[in-house]
Amino acid sequence: MKVKTALFNSTTDDLTIVIDLLRASTTITVALNNFAKVIPVNNDEKAFEIKRKHPNAVLAGERDLNTIEGYDITNSPDIIQNYSGDIFVINTTNGTKVLENIKQRNNDIKVLVGAGINARALAIKSLEMAENEIELIMAGRHEKFNIEDCIGAGLIINEILDIAREKSIDIELDESSLAAKLLAKDKTKAKELIGNSWGAKKLIKIGLVKDVEICQELNTLNYVGLYDNGVVVKI
Repeated sequence: MKVKTALFNSTTDDLTIVIDLLRASTTITVALNNFAKVIPVNNDEKAFEIKRKHPNAVLAGERDLNTIEGYDITNSPDIIQNYSGDIFVINTTNGTKVLENIKQRNNDIKVLVGAGINARALAIKSLEMAENEIELIMAGRHEKFNIEDCIGAGLIINEILDIAREKSIDIELDESSLAAKLLAKDKTKAKELIGNSWGAKKLIKIGLVKDVEICQELNTLNYVGLYDNGVVVKI
């Protein structure tokens, strides 16, 4: 099984895992505890159209860490735990764009969503579902590298390697995956690096410390989000 890691743009035709650790993919994963489905969108029009059709839908919107006007809440894995229902709509700076772009390129790609919070579950499902290649996509910040998404990828890669050893599956890592794996090898250090990242410091500065703490969690959720037909559901 080949494992590769890339920034923002997907190139696989098999299976990809989208990681926007601070905070979209973590928020989506947490939301699946209390919502039947999550709908990622790329613009306000889509979000408000869903709200008109489904008045009880909860809208979470964030642009450069600020709540978008007209939305119920910001993109927060902490705040979303206070809500529940059928539909959760999320519009963010980076992560939701990546999800839409992948399916626009190839609608047949299997797309999983997650981060450190469900790293082992992602590893298990990806090894079950992929035919010959697992791709990890780091959403980044405005299509540029950020350390927290690389660490998220590394945490998942280390879980993939552990499970592959248990199941006697041969794994071939590309150089980006190897670098991410090494960066996240020390889990305590990985947590510190997430907490000291630019994004985490900005969140802490505006009082969202709990969001950062949730995004630093490792394997506290044992399910995965599957993105298909514009919707994320729990599997």
